[in-house]
Amino acid sequence: MTSGSCLGKHCQNGPFCSLLILAALACIVNITSAAFCAPIPNSDCWPTKSAFAVWLSKLGGRTSVFLPERNGDVFLAESTTMNTLKSSFPSIIVVPGTESDLRLAIKFAVRNRIRILMRCSGNDFNGRSTGRGAMIIKTSRLNNVSYASEAQTVTFSAGATHADIYSALAPYGRLYVGAQSKGVCAAGCLAGGCHSVLSRQYGLGIDSILKIRFMLFNGTMLTLNRTSNDDLFHAFLGAGQNAFGVAVSFTARTYPAPARIYVIDALLSVLDPVAPDPDQTWPNLMSTFFLNTTWFDSMPRELAGNINVDGGIVSIKFFYSGLNFNSAFRALQPLLTSNYALHVEPAANYTDMYQAVEANTPPVSDIWARKFITNGFVPAGDPWVLDALATLIVKEKPRMRLRFVFGGAVAEGTIGTVPSGMRTAMYEAVFDQVWFDPAEDQERMQYVSRFLPDLYDFAVASYSNEFTSWSTLFNVPGDWKIRFFSNYDWLLEVKDKYDPCNLFTAKYGVGSDLPQATCEFE
Repeated sequence: MTSGSCLGKHCQNGPFCSLLILAALACIVNITSAAFCAPIPNSDCWPTKSAFAVWLSKLGGRTSVFLPERNGDVFLAESTTMNTLKSSFPSIIVVPGTESDLRLAIKFAVRNRIRILMRCSGNDFNGRSTGRGAMIIKTSRLNNVSYASEAQTVTFSAGATHADIYSALAPYGRLYVGAQSKGVCAAGCLAGGCHSVLSRQYGLGIDSILKIRFMLFNGTMLTLNRTSNDDLFHAFLGAGQNAFGVAVSFTARTYPAPARIYVIDALLSVLDPVAPDPDQTWPNLMSTFFLNTTWFDSMPRELAGNINVDGGIVSIKFFYSGLNFNSAFRALQPLLTSNYALHVEPAANYTDMYQAVEANTPPVSDIWARKFITNGFVPAGDPWVLDALATLIVKEKPRMRLRFVFGGAVAEGTIGTVPSGMRTAMYEAVFDQVWFDPAEDQERMQYVSRFLPDLYDFAVASYSNEFTSWSTLFNVPGDWKIRFFSNYDWLLEVKDKYDPCNLFTAKYGVGSDLPQATCEFE
């Protein structure tokens, strides 16, 4: 990439952006089928030591580059993934300290046909933020967050975690629609749609996004919004997992925070423990409350959370972010005072979302472990589906959860390209296992796989951000293009426009089954 048109510029909208994209394509000198270059012995494509030295000499002091032959122990530590079941061995790890160094890293990788994988928190269950021979670009140092009081918007860089955003907004009494886990980065969450305990009130995370600054494969910076480069704006928000380029920063709406955020924890039994017939399985907790449309529709939009099932016992953690907690608590009384209720904790309350998330994030041992997870969106208002799921829970007593974050404003959103069924879901049903010993891998995955035929029978769409497959043995979705996406053919058109050489790819991502790194550059 030696010509001026290949160096990457910035544009916001209109014909100039189209010209820059065309100029980037002019840098392509050959269409090949060579795929990505890998650091194997006698490779004729891997960069020489002198090429590495030239690149490294251009980087600033805030940027770190880890190579296995130079930083062995640090390299292994930095390459560790959240889901240790999906660990892999990249060839280069870059932690850019500036956007200019991010651009230099991308251009070095593109010129040498090295696969690029972006990672912030690495909160991915299917190994999409790591890969053998790839360049991992960790955005953790690009974590700026700023609040614009007049516009009531927040702008954050690709490396900002939800804790960064929530803590920055707390002094202003504002809320951002993001994940419940403090360590998850907003960029990755938004790439899949991003459900939140605020979603029933304000929609998915993507519904609040106003602008994205986006870097293409050649370093060109685009501004995406709802009217300019809107095809890429909508494609990234919901289908952007390492698929089109690099989202460098986001600007989003914020919302007024209540004086207190309440959290309700309770323990319940799936079956009535005082029923005259101990073998009675119907009615039950699920059919009477959680999988009952009347109960679901009666719950206030400001109430959301998780319903965790394990061995016939249900634990709930509900967040309330509205202005009338007493009213919401009264709405829950039929559940919390029923025969199914085993224990109800006094409601905890927090001054802001940062405190609420800080106090309720799962322990580290639940986050950094071997994990196998799958899910499906439970359609609202279908009695057959709801009864079938209730029956499965009662009879099989699986380890699973219902994410109570849908309904309400989620169905009203129009931003992005999320899976069909996500907007109209009643719940996301999640089946998973978490363990540490590799000797248990297949046994654990076989356990989850028992429930897949029933799950996929009633749930035609799934959330790709919470999904694991393993080799060709477990949870291999033949229908992934319609299960994880809506309008896949259109997404491919957007992919071809902005990443024509298929340089950004991830498992079960847009274009991942097509030839990769198909161009050579000047």
